[in-house]
Amino acid sequence: MAFDAAMLSALEPELHALCGSRILKVYQPTRLELVLTLRHERENVRLLVSAHPERARLHLTTRTQPNPAVPPAFCMYLRRHLEGARLVGIRRPPAERIIGLRFEGRDELGERQDLELIAEIMGKHSNIILVNTKSGLILEAIKHVTEEINRFREVLPGLPYRNPPAQDRVPPAELTELAFYSALQARGKAVVPALVGTLSGFSPLLAREVAARAGVDERQNVRQATRAELGRLWHALEEVYATLTNGAWRPTVYFTPEGRVLEVAPFPLVLFAGMAAQGFSTASAALDCFYGRREEEELISTTRHNLLAVVTRAKERAEKKLGLHLEALEQAGAAEAYRRFGELLFAYGQNVPPGATEFEAEDWESGARLRIPLDPRLTPGQNAQAYLRRFTKAKKTLSAAREQAMHDREELAYLESLALALEEARDLTDLEEIHLELEKEGYVKRPAPARHGAAPRAPRSEPWSFLSTDGWTILVGRNNRQNDRLTLRLARPHDLWLHAQNIPGSHVVVRCPEGREPPETTLYQAALLAAYHSRARLSSRVPVDYTRCRHVRKPAGARPGFVIYDHQRTLYVTPSAENLKALQSVSS
Repeated sequence: MAFDAAMLSALEPELHALCGSRILKVYQPTRLELVLTLRHERENVRLLVSAHPERARLHLTTRTQPNPAVPPAFCMYLRRHLEGARLVGIRRPPAERIIGLRFEGRDELGERQDLELIAEIMGKHSNIILVNTKSGLILEAIKHVTEEINRFREVLPGLPYRNPPAQDRVPPAELTELAFYSALQARGKAVVPALVGTLSGFSPLLAREVAARAGVDERQNVRQATRAELGRLWHALEEVYATLTNGAWRPTVYFTPEGRVLEVAPFPLVLFAGMAAQGFSTASAALDCFYGRREEEELISTTRHNLLAVVTRAKERAEKKLGLHLEALEQAGAAEAYRRFGELLFAYGQNVPPGATEFEAEDWESGARLRIPLDPRLTPGQNAQAYLRRFTKAKKTLSAAREQAMHDREELAYLESLALALEEARDLTDLEEIHLELEKEGYVKRPAPARHGAAPRAPRSEPWSFLSTDGWTILVGRNNRQNDRLTLRLARPHDLWLHAQNIPGSHVVVRCPEGREPPETTLYQAALLAAYHSRARLSSRVPVDYTRCRHVRKPAGARPGFVIYDHQRTLYVTPSAENLKALQSVSS
């Protein structure tokens, strides 16, 4: 859990330092988040308070967030009662994730009023509640909790505010070593849930840190732990608790090997030793970085998922159309037989008895005898004309079906390139470019134009840029629109262009001084990039075509990313991340 009691303890000094500040403005960017702008030491600071079920927290923030044109009712209520009020104190029950911000202000009649804005950071039960300090009554809450939701504790305007029920857990300071052993083994669970259930103010993250410092498997049942293991857990607990009580905070954000945020902690953790980490001077700065990155990652993931769903549906439609057109092709393939039937009937029609339902004749082209079905209501000549009409219609169907099937295959290849670009997109700008491309191609409905103001500028990212081991620049397109821009606008005629042969993928350009050929190592590394950033990433011996950019052109009306080329040569490479480690990335 990113925001636990330990992180709140690390944050408390920053909150106490805000005492004496006045609230200038209250915003509510989302349904469960508040931003209070305070005037503090001749500058404005923003305090974010969130009751989000997965991202509940409280900290200073430097990030700006869009606000709704019409403020929600809770925001309007807080503006009426809190704007202009002065922060006079901070209240926090020991080892709890509850903090009260005490304000002193004036009501509409100018009478003094003492208010407390209480942030309860408790996962899905999180809430933000405004309480009248003198009466103890709830004035308003960001989430109303009725008896139907929680019959033990209602949170509604006009009711007395009551603290959440205390949990049956013991502060570490009140435990002896033997009492710790007994309490832990009485839980009869794995180490982490046993520690969390025993110690007040201990989150699963802190419990995992204790297990890591003790060298005990966190999944082990405490009843099966040896006396030596219990002793190590006790000493690790003392060590962690000493860090918490000493207040020697060193807020740290940890990252996965892929660069995504993993966890934020108030001090360095043994649990994540060896992981990429970034230290911060304040808890707010660490929390702002962690949650900002996490929200961006979630937005990227959601946007990618939604766009992939659009592309997947379009591929399913294109595959269905291709199947129908291939079926039409198969049926139209009988056109030649209709022509032979018609010609044979014209030649041998005089031999057909009246009312016959079939006629057998020798085909002078193949020498085989053909059995020709007849409509007994028609004369031989009329049957011949009917077959020739069917031949003419089948020929037209055959031509149209071939053209449509070719169009279907082109569309499937294009959609496959979009799916690849979505998988490789690294940030929102990449995804916005792909979204715009889907809009222009008609796969996504265009938004209604704004009535006032200029149209929003289309997002534009730059190609990935690498330096080969020989020092030559290699550019890689991120998506179809960028592939077009890279190949047709940024690249010079004498630059080298590469692409995986007949496989959806990125365009790759090697910057070449005029008249110079790139070294073999650079050419090989560029081919690796072209294969790696293609649908054949996991294949071996991928064919990669290369030619000068002057031999690459885009047919009129072609879809984004589609080009034709000539004068090409082919390399065969096996792409892998290991093979690309020698390349130096000079772009994000």
